[in-house]
Amino acid sequence: MQALIVKLLINAIIKALNKRFNLNNIKSYVEDDNELDIKMKAALKRGRKNAKYIEELEKDVANLKRDSHPPIFGKKDKNDIIKRLKKLEKER
Repeated sequence: MQALIVKLLINAIIKALNKRFNLNNIKSYVEDDNELDIKMKAALKRGRKNAKYIEELEKDVANLKRDSHPPIFGKKDKNDIIKRLKKLEKER
């Protein structure tokens, strides 16, 4: 019973203070999202989206590394081919 009376009394005091000092603006400023809150939420959303995209790219890179093979020709083979091409070009 006392708790109910205290609760009603506190609510009445809060209403009176709201009327007297117009605390609704302060309440809306504290509780509602402002411009920076909205921008921060958007930035966090973009960050999460980019992190997910990066994870997918890392998975793709891992798959490519797993499925790739060493080059067919090494540097020595490349140099030999270039020498042969130069020799053929001279013969023309």
